Amino acid sequence: MPSKSAISFRPAVCLLTILAITLSAACAPPPAVPDRAVNRTPPPAVPPPRQPVIEVRAESFGLPLAQDESSRQYAQASVFLQPGDSFQFEVNVPLEGEFTFSFDAAAAASVLERPEGQMQIDGVFPLSDFQRIIFPIFYRNRDSVFPKDRYGNDALIRQVREVRWSRAFVWDVNFSQAYPLRVKLSAGSHRFNFNLTQGALYLGNIYLEEFSPYPDYTQYVAEHSAPETNDFMLTLEAETPTYKNDTSVRPASDRNLTVTPYDTYRLLLNTLGGESWKKSGSAVYYTFTVPEAGWYALTLRALQNTRSNFTVFRRIRINDQVPFAQFNAIPFVSSVDWLDVTLGEDAQTPYKVFLQKGENVLSIEATNAPYLPAIKTIQQALLDINALSLEIKKLTGNQRDVYKEWVMSNYIPDIQPRLMAIAQNLIDDKVTLLAINRTGGSAEILSYQMAIDNLLFLAADPDKIPIFMGRLSEGTGSAAQLLGSLLPLLQDQPLALDRIYIHSPNNVPQTPSVPLSTTLGDGIKRFVHSFEPDPYQSLGAETNELEVWVNRPRQYVDLLQLMADETFTPQTGIRVKFSIMPNESKLVLANAANIQPDVALGVSTNIPYELAIRNALYDLRAFEDFGAFIQIYSPGALLSYIINDSVYAIPETQDFWVTYYRKDILNSLGLPVPHTWTEVIEMLPELQRYGMNYNTPLSSGSGQKDYLFTSPYLFNHGAKLYGDDGFATGLQSEEAVAAVKFMAESFTLYGMPLTTSSFYESFRYGTLPIGVSNFETYIKLMTAAPEIGGLWAIDLYPATVLDDGTQLRYTTGSAQTSIMFKNTDKAQEGWLFLKWWMSTETQSEFQERLMLNYGREYLWNSANLEAFSRLDIPSEHKTVILEQWRWLQEPVRLPGSYMQERELSNIWNRIVFDGVNPRVAIDRAVIIINREITRKMEEFGYLKDGQRLREFKIPTIERVAEWMKNAK
Repeated sequence: MPSKSAISFRPAVCLLTILAITLSAACAPPPAVPDRAVNRTPPPAVPPPRQPVIEVRAESFGLPLAQDESSRQYAQASVFLQPGDSFQFEVNVPLEGEFTFSFDAAAAASVLERPEGQMQIDGVFPLSDFQRIIFPIFYRNRDSVFPKDRYGNDALIRQVREVRWSRAFVWDVNFSQAYPLRVKLSAGSHRFNFNLTQGALYLGNIYLEEFSPYPDYTQYVAEHSAPETNDFMLTLEAETPTYKNDTSVRPASDRNLTVTPYDTYRLLLNTLGGESWKKSGSAVYYTFTVPEAGWYALTLRALQNTRSNFTVFRRIRINDQVPFAQFNAIPFVSSVDWLDVTLGEDAQTPYKVFLQKGENVLSIEATNAPYLPAIKTIQQALLDINALSLEIKKLTGNQRDVYKEWVMSNYIPDIQPRLMAIAQNLIDDKVTLLAINRTGGSAEILSYQMAIDNLLFLAADPDKIPIFMGRLSEGTGSAAQLLGSLLPLLQDQPLALDRIYIHSPNNVPQTPSVPLSTTLGDGIKRFVHSFEPDPYQSLGAETNELEVWVNRPRQYVDLLQLMADETFTPQTGIRVKFSIMPNESKLVLANAANIQPDVALGVSTNIPYELAIRNALYDLRAFEDFGAFIQIYSPGALLSYIINDSVYAIPETQDFWVTYYRKDILNSLGLPVPHTWTEVIEMLPELQRYGMNYNTPLSSGSGQKDYLFTSPYLFNHGAKLYGDDGFATGLQSEEAVAAVKFMAESFTLYGMPLTTSSFYESFRYGTLPIGVSNFETYIKLMTAAPEIGGLWAIDLYPATVLDDGTQLRYTTGSAQTSIMFKNTDKAQEGWLFLKWWMSTETQSEFQERLMLNYGREYLWNSANLEAFSRLDIPSEHKTVILEQWRWLQEPVRLPGSYMQERELSNIWNRIVFDGVNPRVAIDRAVIIINREITRKMEEFGYLKDGQRLREFKIPTIERVAEWMKNAK
């Protein structure tokens, strides 16, 4: 039991911040403990007297106290926690009541991922949300003024992590509720167990505070006695917040004449947010000073033109507190132009807010709390639809036969009431949406109604459901698809801000309209200016500049130019001009016209070979330090870029193929994570019994199955793509036949899905709870699936077990590459640049700045293994990915290899769809492939009249590893 010095009581104060946790209802939450059930009814208008705040001091945690600089920013004692650290404490609650929980905390400067923890009360999680308590992490601009790029346009200010102590309340993981989470505690002693699961955290005191709703505005004014202020006006530019809790909220450029600052010819970052500020819980903070204490008002110059007929909301805090209930969700209606939104009943009657003399902090946070009832209804409807769909599939065998009649009520007696209940819940919540948005013309309302119509149609005649599954749960236009696509639309709350006014209630700002003459004059200037070439798209460089084309969006090019100007040019004296690549498919034409750049970045993996075989690229292995430089790569990553021991490209980014699995679903089915294809096949009957399946890359919607998908089957059966000399295909070997047979039987015999429109969506909804996918899926799950956060994990690609017991798990990993053209007159400069660009230091800085500037959606999968090992993702994920990259093997390319790639796809299609015998399909393809290889070998001078003129060396992983070893 903690000592009296460790736990004290003090008068209640309004303690509010932002943060925390919850596992959403996209999957069924664990049952809450009955005696801690939370009453979700609206809070009473006049709350009863509150109990004093219970304070648990850090000295009672039983851990060593922190003594470093970050901990000294906190006025009291604190501890430093790392993943796995835990502690216990006891609290005596005087009276039964509902309590909120908050922590004095600061995320360590060394982490970019928000710290997470878990807290049990009396040995159990009172709510499932307490399994993911999320703590805030703060960022600020390194400089106060936007830097200019070489063309005079604003560039983003570099973001830096800031160790900032704050009061962090326990919220749901989606930050969707109107209030922090609350738990009912009985009078008496309770034992708490806290465990940090992710990140690094400084933790101070913990507070238990009896829940009380925010006061109404009238009550708030009555409780505060303050003088009126007159004629005060302070303008803050929204694009430069003092700090923020989400790096994805970033400045943007707007060419509206009323926006400040403005320039006719230059792009200025003069607004904040828009599409980048839509996640509930994302907040920006502004520190400002007022000359005297008193009543003030707030006006925001805002624009919501992203979604028509849709209202978004923001939570307003003053000095870390929501002052009154109306500020908990301020509405912003959609508009085509900027609006001065005075926070109040109307522009003439603004809400009065008390500000203390001197420094104050304004917080503006995105919130979707008003839409939470509809969000929960949709999530529950999706669960109910999926459950019903699963029952129907188990009954019908997932077969549709228009000539077969069903009496569904004989097998599912309550099918009609269930459908009607789902539809009625949606109808009720549609009324809520209409009340918020005041119009039925929004896309959200229309999707809602279409889903309701589908359900009512099916409920009218349940016996027809087996042939109308497309209206229930499968495909575009089904109720499940409509509701699934509607869910993120309600969760996202996009809003842009231009200016923030802190003003006296009697001095409401009003932005003057721009005269027509000014608008016309500026329009003419911009029209004339539009005929000038875009400097970012313009090709060609000065004679003293290295010209680099980049096959990436502008934000990547801007950052590249900024970093090169900051570090590479000062270090080497070499100036670099970056341009956005017009079209990578025309690089061959650019080389023929002699307008090619010196270096090209972001080039797709299939392009370098086509250029190199035509003698258009520089042999990078000609540089003496090439062997030492490629130590940063996996040896198999280079194979596609090698021709006869010459290397014509280096990997820039790298994909990975790993097993994704839903921990919750596999645990509920009692299925272990498979590590071999044999184990995958063994689990399939159990998955398919419940209407689930296993995803493979071959299930992608594309009809053409590239080497990316087919070659791993050959590698893992010990087959070679080509003969030893490279003048014929290797598909006629027994190993290749076995590989092709398994590749086809996965679908014809074992029933894996032939097509998967979106593994990400199927994984979220549990229809494909396990399968192989790549980096794109990883980013989506990390950034856009918070409802299954903590419920999924990754493992290695399934191994193929050979007859001798050897396990092979090779996968491809091609993504983007960097190349140097042979015609360059700056070969040494280009090589220095490529080494700088792919160096561990540059790649680490680039990936960090990308995420800090644009958010985790811009996760950078560097091919530099050392740089990737520094990427701020969960360590267990990083371990799996780096281990899988040890098995990376790119398919070798040679003259005519494109025909083998095409024919491998054709073989699969013939076996799976036409029922052709595998050997017959392979024999037919071998003739076509060998004929094309011979023709191409003659075209490029390796053969003449069937006679070999020169040797063609097939590169191997062992050969590349030897280069690396000899360079050490």
